[in-house]
Amino acid sequence: MNQFSQGNVTIIGGGIIGLCSAYYLQKEGFKVTILEQGDLLNNCSSGNAGMIVPSHFVPLAAPGMISKGIKWMFDSKSPFYVKPALNSSLISWGLKFWKYANDKHVDASAEPLRDLHLLSKQLYDDLAADPALDFGLEKKGILMLYKTKPTGEEEIHLAKKAQKLGLDVEPLNAKQTQDLEPHTALDVLGSVHYRCDAHLYPNDLVKQLVSYLKQNGAVIETNCKV
Repeated sequence: MNQFSQGNVTIIGGGIIGLCSAYYLQKEGFKVTILEQGDLLNNCSSGNAGMIVPSHFVPLAAPGMISKGIKWMFDSKSPFYVKPALNSSLISWGLKFWKYANDKHVDASAEPLRDLHLLSKQLYDDLAADPALDFGLEKKGILMLYKTKPTGEEEIHLAKKAQKLGLDVEPLNAKQTQDLEPHTALDVLGSVHYRCDAHLYPNDLVKQLVSYLKQNGAVIETNCKV
């Protein structure tokens, strides 16, 4: 316990950020209350790919994203969908996005994003070391596959940038890629193996954090919109 023990903290939102904040606050001796508008188990923190990706050091606002974004805005199933609307906040956001979608911004963002992702990975390692939590953390890396030469050139270019940032990355040819996945028939020209990456089961992590927090005295109010 420290000088802040027995303090009371209320967290608005029970997604992964709220739950992890509660976890570490409890460790420091705080009494925690979480207010969640849903049921904790039916949200983005439970239903995602569970990837931990130091390899994702390129910000969304990057060269080429403006033209892609305009096309994607008319497809609600696209990876980057913004519902078109004539309002000042959306227009302001769009102008700022356009301003920063350049190589200078990408280069300036690479190291901070890398450091943020590496810190996140370390904190997930710390969570996995807790005997009360078992959420399938695997540190086998992630494969970025490519089937065409232009895509391959782009992936190799990013891989070289990642290597300059000190990340554990290896470009692989088609045979090397297939050897890594012997039980899956792959029709690819090659891949990049980001050994620095990891993955976990997000639904398990959320459930176990909720259980752990309740067992240790946290108050969790669901269906409580603020």
